[in-house]
Amino acid sequence: MKNILNWLNKFEEITSSVALFLMAVIIILQVFQRYILQHSLDWPEELARYLFIYSVYVGASYAAFGRRHLEVTIVRTAFGEKAGNYFAIIAYIITVVFCGLMFVWGVKMVDFVITTNQLAPALQFPMYIAYICIPLGFFLMGLRTIWVIWKIFSEDANTQLTQ
Repeated sequence: MKNILNWLNKFEEITSSVALFLMAVIIILQVFQRYILQHSLDWPEELARYLFIYSVYVGASYAAFGRRHLEVTIVRTAFGEKAGNYFAIIAYIITVVFCGLMFVWGVKMVDFVITTNQLAPALQFPMYIAYICIPLGFFLMGLRTIWVIWKIFSEDANTQLTQ
């Protein structure tokens, strides 16, 4: 299990980082082409957009694993860590349900794009390559959120055993 988590961490971290790096390089290239050479290219903006989308969806999963998503902490502040964990678990369960729904919807959307044989306007590659990040990102985020719920329960059980 530890090896799978390490592999997922590396996959998500590298995918998001490489996508953001390539996006920055491509945008710099486009700015150079447009303002220095006075000739803009057709494809950089489209590719940068797809890279940004990939970095967001895969990065959201990575952030879920580290509990780095925004949380409303007023319950934890007002009623203590234990009550805050219960409300966090409720929020995480809602997140898992949402991720599951978005995964199913994303798979249907990718299937639709494949059957209609859509191509990216400027790059002319199959659009399902761009859309596949939606079910992938939500699947990974759902798994990571389930892992966080399990960690909260196991830490809570450990603290009850030691008291």
